[in-house]
Amino acid sequence: MADVPGVPGEPRVAGASGVEARGSIGAAELITELSTPALPVVVISLLSGLSSAAGWPGLLWGAIPALLCGVVPYAVLEIASRRGLLTDRHVTQKRQRPWAYGVCLLSVAVSVLLLVLLGAPSMMLWALGTMFVGLIAAGGITVVGPKVSVHAFCWSALCVFLALLFSPWWLLLFAALPVIVWSRLRLGHHSSTEVALGSGLGALITAVAWFFLPV
Repeated sequence: MADVPGVPGEPRVAGASGVEARGSIGAAELITELSTPALPVVVISLLSGLSSAAGWPGLLWGAIPALLCGVVPYAVLEIASRRGLLTDRHVTQKRQRPWAYGVCLLSVAVSVLLLVLLGAPSMMLWALGTMFVGLIAAGGITVVGPKVSVHAFCWSALCVFLALLFSPWWLLLFAALPVIVWSRLRLGHHSSTEVALGSGLGALITAVAWFFLPV
């Protein structure tokens, strides 16, 4: 199979039927950027904060993990890719992913420590605990098996989170998931198995974690 342009040594993967996904590369790149995993992380963090406390206090609680778990890892991966430590900020090469997962796990751990010291509401710690479990699961599977699609994982987790927290109508956001999945397949960054695994795992972990939500 042909190599992915701009990703030396990383094989291009096929779509769900064993055939490469068709469509504009430019559109796929745009969708990939707009659906960056940092976005669902920031949204979940801020909404968890606002659900914990109304107004500015809740927003400030949410801003801490939004910054530490969303913005900071994204910036670190961007800097690492610009300096040649990573092939790209989406970490398309499987062998580089353990390092990226380590950065994200460290960010969540620091955020948890800070929130505990500040006496954050239990909802915030639940959200971060769910993120930590999700990272461990996705990272562990990626190390020993398929490269889990974090784009698909985070989007499906966001959909389930919004549906459980606010209204089942938010499940309509799942309509965007096939578009995100197509972009990952079109760019050759994932196989159909990897995007399906990411989609299912994100939804499952979020749904199960809901049963452990502090009252």
